[in-house]
Amino acid sequence: MTAFETLSQLDFDAPLAPKTSRSINVSEQLKRLKNVHNQLAQFEQGMVDLDSLKRVVNELISPNLLHHKDKGVRAFVACCLADVLRLFVPDAPYTGNQLQNIFEHFVNQLKGLSDTESPYFSQYCYLLENLSQVKSVVLMADLPNGDDLMIKLFQLFFDIANPDGLKNLEFHMAEILVQLVEESHSIPSEVVDMIMAQFLRPSAINESGNGKGKFQVALYQLPQAYNIAKTICIGCSDRISRNISQYFSEIIMSISSADGSNDEISETEFKELKKAHNLMVEIWKAAPEVLQNVIPQLEQEMLVENIQMRTLATQTTSFIAGEVPGRINFISAHPTCWEAWLGRQNDKNSQIRAKWAEGCTYILANRTDVVKGIIEGLTMKLIDSDERVRLSTIKAIGQLDYKTIINKLRDENLLTNLAERAKDKRPAVRIESIALLGKLYDLAYDDIATQDNEIVSQLGWIPDRILDLFYLNEKDVNVLIDHCIFEQLLPFELDDTKRVIRMLNFLKFLSERSRKAFDAIPARQKQVASGFEIFIQSCEKYNGSIIDDNEKEINTKLNTIIDWFAKQFSDVNKAELNLKAFAKLNDRRLYKLIRDCINTESDYKTVQKSINEIKSRLKRSQSNVAETLTPLLYRGAIIFYNKSNVHPVVEISKQSHNILSAPAHEILKNMTALYPEILKSHIHELTFLLQNQNPGFDGSVDTLKTYSEFSQKFPDNVPQTQEFFDSLFKYATEGSPEEAKHAVRIILNGKRKHAYSRDLLSNSVKFETSDRHFLTQLVSLSELMRGSPAIVEPEIDSITDFILSTVILKNRVKESDENNDWVEDKELDDDCKAKILGLRVLVSRLQAAATADTAAEIGKPVIKLFITLIENSGEVSIEKDTPLHYKSRLRLQAGLFILKLARLPIYDKLISALDISRVSRLAQDPNFAVRQLFIDKLKKYLAAESLPERYSPVLFLMAYEPEEEIKDELVTWIRARLAKQDNQKAMTLEKSFSRLLYLLAHHPDYGSESDDLLDLAQYIIFYLNSVVTEKNISLIFYFAQRVKQVRDALAEDLSERLYYLSDLSQAIIRHYQEINGWSMQTWPGKVPLPGDLFRALPNSAVAQKIARKTFLTDGVVERLPGLIKIKQARAKPLPPPPSSSSASSSAVKPAAKTNDTPQKSTTIKKRKPSERPTRKRKAKRVVDSSDDENDEDYIG
Repeated sequence: MTAFETLSQLDFDAPLAPKTSRSINVSEQLKRLKNVHNQLAQFEQGMVDLDSLKRVVNELISPNLLHHKDKGVRAFVACCLADVLRLFVPDAPYTGNQLQNIFEHFVNQLKGLSDTESPYFSQYCYLLENLSQVKSVVLMADLPNGDDLMIKLFQLFFDIANPDGLKNLEFHMAEILVQLVEESHSIPSEVVDMIMAQFLRPSAINESGNGKGKFQVALYQLPQAYNIAKTICIGCSDRISRNISQYFSEIIMSISSADGSNDEISETEFKELKKAHNLMVEIWKAAPEVLQNVIPQLEQEMLVENIQMRTLATQTTSFIAGEVPGRINFISAHPTCWEAWLGRQNDKNSQIRAKWAEGCTYILANRTDVVKGIIEGLTMKLIDSDERVRLSTIKAIGQLDYKTIINKLRDENLLTNLAERAKDKRPAVRIESIALLGKLYDLAYDDIATQDNEIVSQLGWIPDRILDLFYLNEKDVNVLIDHCIFEQLLPFELDDTKRVIRMLNFLKFLSERSRKAFDAIPARQKQVASGFEIFIQSCEKYNGSIIDDNEKEINTKLNTIIDWFAKQFSDVNKAELNLKAFAKLNDRRLYKLIRDCINTESDYKTVQKSINEIKSRLKRSQSNVAETLTPLLYRGAIIFYNKSNVHPVVEISKQSHNILSAPAHEILKNMTALYPEILKSHIHELTFLLQNQNPGFDGSVDTLKTYSEFSQKFPDNVPQTQEFFDSLFKYATEGSPEEAKHAVRIILNGKRKHAYSRDLLSNSVKFETSDRHFLTQLVSLSELMRGSPAIVEPEIDSITDFILSTVILKNRVKESDENNDWVEDKELDDDCKAKILGLRVLVSRLQAAATADTAAEIGKPVIKLFITLIENSGEVSIEKDTPLHYKSRLRLQAGLFILKLARLPIYDKLISALDISRVSRLAQDPNFAVRQLFIDKLKKYLAAESLPERYSPVLFLMAYEPEEEIKDELVTWIRARLAKQDNQKAMTLEKSFSRLLYLLAHHPDYGSESDDLLDLAQYIIFYLNSVVTEKNISLIFYFAQRVKQVRDALAEDLSERLYYLSDLSQAIIRHYQEINGWSMQTWPGKVPLPGDLFRALPNSAVAQKIARKTFLTDGVVERLPGLIKIKQARAKPLPPPPSSSSASSSAVKPAAKTNDTPQKSTTIKKRKPSERPTRKRKAKRVVDSSDDENDEDYIG
């Protein structure tokens, strides 16, 4: 203070406290107190004459003022006392007892902060601010009852802290409490308890059930009491951390035993323990500094024997580590605890491993520094041995937001393991996995549609993997797939263009295998729709169980179709009950809605509205019918190939620059094949497109194929203008072979076919191999041979001579040093293509002549040519100079054409059993593509029941197929056929066993030595693995016995081979019976063996001699058990509906492999190394020009 400055003095002479003889009215007293307060408030520390305050200082502690009945008086007294303490700093002008009374008065007055409407609220705020700024509250620490006052003040502030209160009040309350904690000699346990309690407030909000979920705290302001506690912990971390550590230690030690035993914790104790761990998490979020001594305790908890405590500690650490790193990075600050947590992923207890997996998602969502380790752990938990761990891991991944998924879930192994869980043995895991995959694709679709390559690579594969699940052929999985496809991958969308674009984007990234699975969905739709019509008709006649006439017939028909539908579900009984409940509802509105769903004339909006109303009505019925009917509706409704989709598909197919043009052409082609009638209103658009484009435009082949399909079904709807037919003629003569094929077919379906056929023939018989359209001419010639044989007949001799001598038997390209036995279609040269098409011309002639008297005469040399090609491994030249890949193609085509011709009875008679034996070697061809395409075609014809059953045994020569996946798919397909024939009461596959034994007797690998017979046993075992059941094992054993009672009809000197195989098969079948525990009775009936293969023995003496002789040695029988491995059957596929005889029940046909892996030999015996099957895979699209069906293509 300078000499010129003077001290301020209090200008107040009136008494404040009333004398005992004289009282002061309240208004006057308030006036005096306000006067004093205003002056004191304006005085600055060190700038006031303290002597001038002595009278007021003494009067202010008068009991009459401290305990005055008026709130205002008490409030102003408190404000004045606060200023006195401020002005007298550092020496308070009061004794200890007086200070105790003063601070008790302060505490009581601060309660007024809870009433913001109070007229003295500003005085209470002034008091709070004064205590906070002056820090006079620290005087409480030295008072005798300082702890009690401290507890009261903490309790008061935490109680009155209001989320809607003034922010500055929160600040001052926090400052006062921080000062108390810092200056107190010890912190009362009650204070610690109150501070801890504030951190449970956010948890209480989360669990309050207000509908805001776990994000409540993020959306709404945290309580002021929580913020105050947080400020205390941060500001006094060094001071309070020891108390907090002690707080948690007392709780944990009071619950758990000192030695960490595995005794179960009671429910009440566990709730307390869980509450304490939740508190740790909340404190870490707010003030991690104070847990420096608590985290080591948490680390030890993760290592104790008690499972409950270990689980809780693991979960708590997950939450703590998952917080966004702030002032303290948990992982770097507590590395040993982090390592202990990482170790819990391999905990011996599955519950803990599951909790660990759940915790990973919290960490992934908020951290970037440990992503790699977390992803590696989650990847392994997806293949954990315990289903609960796998399920928890999938659910945990599902909680991640889309941004986290695309930025952090990029590990290929994790995504692969996630996809594999869709095939998990446990239903709960499958359900969750498929639902998650569908959700991920739905979230990512917008990015996939914009061709974001990273997202496409990361998640674009999901539809492919979902559709691949159809090949499992498991009923419950198929239901899950239906829900995933129709609700997530391709959900309902009313906008036609958006819906079609999504479907095309979906198709764009499918593999060939999955594309076939998708194509099977609309094909299945026709089958299910047919079943629905029968079902609805039966329900109408059933009339809710009120039947007037033909009750037995109506009930039988209804039960039959219900049984057919129910067999599509894993729980057949439940499905039957639900469908019967639907029939009893007798809701005519539901009948109409279902018919609208399956009607090809219904537009998309109608179908969607009908499905939604059906679900709504069934939900109101309080039944479980929807659980069964919904998947059936998805399967039977016209959704993907709806007529509303045609226009957008056509428009996109015309946009050659559009990347969706190719799938648009593909979908349009398939639509037309299944529902050609939906194209009627759009045929003029396609006509205009073909007329105004030149051959080779983008999508030309698919457009022409679509038109060809349509013209075959609706020839009268095809425009017959000369302009259009001139355009078709141009495609047929100047276009690619594929374009020519479909263009010629359209011409032959039109009214101008005679005139244009002659012109086409003239163009096709130029016989100039150097012509750049030579392949196109061969295709046109083949189509004319089949579709207009009368026009071609005058030229037939010259055509045949040219095809044989110049095209097939003459090599324009010689064998080179390059020993590739297969090349891709795009790399195949024209000479090889010409030879294949030349063979096709010969087959077309036979097809056209199938009903002619000369059919057998012209068929024999062609069939002999094909058999010779197979026997010669595809060699066509006497100079033996045919390139290796030519030979692979030619022997394959020869085999495929034999199968094709065998579908026509006149030509099947020309193919002997020995010819079939020769053709069957293609199933074991050294080249993967050859044997795979051959088996695929064989399966297709057998499924369509267009090929005689004597070809069925060829399938079982795949026993030595090196590709296990291919074998497994074949087994699945065979069992599907078995299921269908069971419904038809047929025995085709069982009867084929005798033919299989005959085929093996003439197999190049046949031998009667022990090792040879054991090699042959593999074929029999493969057959049994695929076909045998407890129901049919007696019949198969019967055929095995019968083969020993006949002789070879074609090669009698080889009959003994049959007897060896008979004994061998009987021994194997007996062993199957034993290891399965089946009962095998003598077959009661009598089934004849094939007369074209077997002949009766000459007399009974010979029969008895053969029957008594044992052809197997003991060494063979003893070694058989080691060869037999029984494979579990998959669920049976869907048979055709009761009224349909044409629908195939075969499983979705598996796609062949690709030629992109090194060759590897199998273990087939007694064959030259060059003839052994290899693991070489087939090209994406192998040439197969053998078919005349519209869905088969020529060489491009």
